[in-house]
Amino acid sequence: MRKHLRLTIPALALAASAPALAAYNVGDIVDDFTLTDTEGISHALYDYKGKIIVLNFGEYWCGPCLSEWAVMKSDFWNPNKDQGVMILTIGSDSEPQFETKANQYSGGVDDGGWPWLFDRANTLYSDYGDGYIPFNAILDQEFRLIWKDSGWYGNFNAMQAQVDANLANAVIHQIQPRLMSVAPGDDAVFDITLTNLTGSVQSFDAVFEAILPGHNEYAGNPIASQPVTLPPNATTTVPYTYPVPGTVPAGSYRARFGLIQGGDYNCSDLNYVTIE
Repeated sequence: MRKHLRLTIPALALAASAPALAAYNVGDIVDDFTLTDTEGISHALYDYKGKIIVLNFGEYWCGPCLSEWAVMKSDFWNPNKDQGVMILTIGSDSEPQFETKANQYSGGVDDGGWPWLFDRANTLYSDYGDGYIPFNAILDQEFRLIWKDSGWYGNFNAMQAQVDANLANAVIHQIQPRLMSVAPGDDAVFDITLTNLTGSVQSFDAVFEAILPGHNEYAGNPIASQPVTLPPNATTTVPYTYPVPGTVPAGSYRARFGLIQGGDYNCSDLNYVTIE
């Protein structure tokens, strides 16, 4: 039987499976998942708390997906990657060919691209999708599904409107430990680079959390916090000092910082530090 393209005006999509009722509706808080990218690195959805997350489902054989990917880096990723936005492209058909498309259209994380994740169990799409690809779902900074749609419209206007409407007042660009390893009882010092996206002074509580070695959950909520004030439309690097308790066990800790304003957790990022 010949497969048919699904044509909508002006969207173009390709059938990925029989249409089915998705598990998540707009407004739902979605569950965490972990998938491995084309470079062998595991990514958990909940690692990206505080970012606007675009789940971009597609396959290597899907013509509309290729059309979308061809301009995604220039037209959507590059303008948004430093503004608190993450794309996770997800496929499940022929890992080698999916990896080829990742290299072609994104270039990989080390080349300024975004993660391309392979769903070997081929189960995640059914939680979000409607049977057609490309399919994009957008999550807010607390993992709430705020928008989803199938098809390629020739531009990212609808997605960009959702990003702009839900983006935080400030974003964290980089977290750099001054020392990659510290001893219990010493100070762990991080330089945090962040930007105020508004034209007015913004005040936040900067919070610090950490994942214990061998665990997936954060140890504190938060472990520590300090006030941060950002001047209008400015990028600022501020130091953050955390006295490491003498009772902390040795291991590689995954550190996360976030900004809280008015009770809302606005943005966060990750880095690592080793306790000797």
